[in-house]
Amino acid sequence: MTPPGAELARRLLDARRSVTRIANLPAELVPADAAAAYAVQDLVARELGRIVGWKVGAAGPEAEPNCAPLFADLVAASPARFAAARFPLGGIEGELAFRFGRDLPARAEPYGADEVWQAVDTLHPAIELVDSRFADFRAQDKQALLADNQSNGAFCQGAGIKDWRRVDFLAQPARVVIDDQEVARAVGGNAAGHPKRLLAWLANHCARRGYGLAAGDIVTTGTHTGLVFAEPGAAASVRFAGIGEASLTLTA
Repeated sequence: MTPPGAELARRLLDARRSVTRIANLPAELVPADAAAAYAVQDLVARELGRIVGWKVGAAGPEAEPNCAPLFADLVAASPARFAAARFPLGGIEGELAFRFGRDLPARAEPYGADEVWQAVDTLHPAIELVDSRFADFRAQDKQALLADNQSNGAFCQGAGIKDWRRVDFLAQPARVVIDDQEVARAVGGNAAGHPKRLLAWLANHCARRGYGLAAGDIVTTGTHTGLVFAEPGAAASVRFAGIGEASLTLTA
């Protein structure tokens, strides 16, 4: 029996493998709700390898978060190099990511925000390399974007810091530099607000779905700088004052 969402998963995987774009998604393939979109994520994940982390975000401080997995072969330490031909959108977002120091396994009892917060080991400056399997990602239904791993292409993280509890996340300055030119700057620019609630939501989402979070998993918590774009051959970096820097090159 073909599982629900299998045809959309197949098309998303084909688009990834051939580096082509889905121009017109039939309405009947658009997931009906978030649960259906996460089911498509699961089908895609079976083909893409080991999950080593997650991206989580929300449209606002009170909005329901959403998430998508990060795969081992799409995650790299800074300075990273990714082939521009593989990620033609070339989207760059400056983000803050948390690496967990202990397991948060699947369980029936919900995790509290403080418990999840205390499980974090290090904080990292990071870049999400945004890409899409859709020709016009801005025109897609939000559930289709969620099924497409919320437009994740790849990810790189800079060196972590252990004294991260000193950081004022709502007032943290960040800037993005591409080829030595500043292209974005923000102070406390994450639309979701404080990342603590995002991590708690993710821990419980993963627990409900039987995944759990593992020591060593890295979780990036949404853009602080907005989305900018880099051309093939460009070198991009994000700099968080007092935290550090992450950089990548889109090799031509």
